Amino acid sequence: MNALRTVLHLILIRPLLRLLFGVNVVGRENLDGLDRFILAANHNSHLDIFLLYSALPLCKITRTHPVAARDYFSNPPWLFKMVQFLLQPVWVDREESGLAAIKEIQRRLDDGRSIIIFPEGTRGAAGELQEFRGGVGLIAGHNPDVPVVPVYLEGPERAFPKAMAFPLPLWNHITIGPPQRLQGKSRDISARLHDHLEALAEEERAYRQRRMPEPHNPFVVAVIGVDGSGKSTLSRRLAGCSAGNSCFIGDTLELFNAGEPSEAQPLVANEVRKWVGRQAKSAKNLKHYKIPKLAELLLRDRLLSDVHRWYRPDQVFMDGSPLLNMAGWAILYHEDAFNEEVCSTAMDILTGKHVCGKRDPIFKQFPELLTLRKLNLTHLHLPDAVIFLDVDPAVCVERITSRGEEVQAHENIEKLSKLRKAYALVCDVVQQTRPVGRLTGDKTQDQLTEEATAFIKTAIQQKVEAK
Repeated sequence: MNALRTVLHLILIRPLLRLLFGVNVVGRENLDGLDRFILAANHNSHLDIFLLYSALPLCKITRTHPVAARDYFSNPPWLFKMVQFLLQPVWVDREESGLAAIKEIQRRLDDGRSIIIFPEGTRGAAGELQEFRGGVGLIAGHNPDVPVVPVYLEGPERAFPKAMAFPLPLWNHITIGPPQRLQGKSRDISARLHDHLEALAEEERAYRQRRMPEPHNPFVVAVIGVDGSGKSTLSRRLAGCSAGNSCFIGDTLELFNAGEPSEAQPLVANEVRKWVGRQAKSAKNLKHYKIPKLAELLLRDRLLSDVHRWYRPDQVFMDGSPLLNMAGWAILYHEDAFNEEVCSTAMDILTGKHVCGKRDPIFKQFPELLTLRKLNLTHLHLPDAVIFLDVDPAVCVERITSRGEEVQAHENIEKLSKLRKAYALVCDVVQQTRPVGRLTGDKTQDQLTEEATAFIKTAIQQKVEAK
């Protein structure tokens, strides 16, 4: 039956909507990768539900259910049966308290399904966003791990307005906003969601007045260096003194708004990454360190994508870079084969830019690259700018031992010296396409921050001028 419902949406409902009305969807990518979600939209027309289904990925159609008023679709009986079969809604009886509907919504969310809800509760005045009722806040508050996706519909209030018996062939526009992780009291959640939807409405109104802006991409700065060089301290200070919204990714994940700490909603990838990182730090030798560290770097790169998606900062400052760390660490496992040409090719493979056959000699030198490619894990991010904090390994070892923490397998002068050499070579490769700032670590944190800030300002200006 699920297959039949999907086919009917694909070959009947979607083509019919596009033929009769026209449907344009912006932000469809905001639904990608979401296992389940609560889709919250404004409500002006009976067309709204079917338009929203036309924007869903096909794989989500039979696992997404709208919350609908039973009396809207009860007459004629054939309409009720059709909607029940195609959408399997959570029916609301408006003469009752609504508690039964909330319990049913929760049951379906617990079953891994998604929900479409109209927080206004009923069809409002055309083009006007009404006050949200508390139900959406209550549901989101009880399910903080389920993202709420705001959607603004523009057009159905004219194509099929509340008082009209028959629809008109007018264009419809769907704007899907970034998913939101909402926590707190139900009233506050409803208010914040209303603000998100109002912002989408403003964007839609502005869309008719101007060209769409370029996609938002944060400027990513990676501070690299050997353990004990102070890269974590420097990258965090840079995030804290940034003028806009910024994010620090290190052992912790922190948000800043104009230099002030800002509350960050929890991200699953970050919690998993921290656990894997602890396993790597407890490894007794490089052999046992390799796999958990590789996993931690891959999760850190995934975290960069999640930060962009969920927080949308202006700048991201990273303690290290998964791509550059991975390239540099190769010297500890394959020192004889490590050189600038191989490093450049390996980085191209890890970013998905270099296409070569599995018999390419580099895969014999670095079999890990072939494994990563087979697992489709070669899409790592290259930072927009890199700062290499160059510190004498002897100084770094002294700093590490002074912390009183357990020393990791690679934290000795011999191995840190090799890593220092590797990072310098990695920077030689990177600076062919990206700005690289090299700072010596024999300065105060204030001096380093000042130099790094000046470098970043120049790097951002260069990127703007290059467009």
